[in-house]
Amino acid sequence: QYVGSFAVEDLDLQQQAGRLEEQLRALKDCPRRRPVVLRFSLQGLKVYGADGETLLMAHALRRILYSTWRHADRQFAFVARNPRSPSSTLFCHLFMGPPGEVQTLHLLLCRSFQLCYLLAHPEEQA
Repeated sequence: QYVGSFAVEDLDLQQQAGRLEEQLRALKDCPRRRPVVLRFSLQGLKVYGADGETLLMAHALRRILYSTWRHADRQFAFVARNPRSPSSTLFCHLFMGPPGEVQTLHLLLCRSFQLCYLLAHPEEQA
């Protein structure tokens, strides 16, 4: 379920991670949620409405800077630059679901990054 998006300061992501975790914690009981379908690919992540056909947002992998999941609060979130926004404008997109599902969503996004990197650098494959 999509909870919403909020602006994130374009700081060093190591510094920002702590602030981001605080914001996610504050939103753990947010009642506003919308059923969505997430689709991962080597190009990026697309979010569709519950019908699986209405595209709500699309983010190329190159625009996604950070991903996290919080088991206790059943949250999955990623930070990205929006396609037509200034490069210094970042947004965190927050989703909620069962604990195993949010971990899987985070791992799918991580795997997309890994596969994209290996395709670009075949010499590094073992």
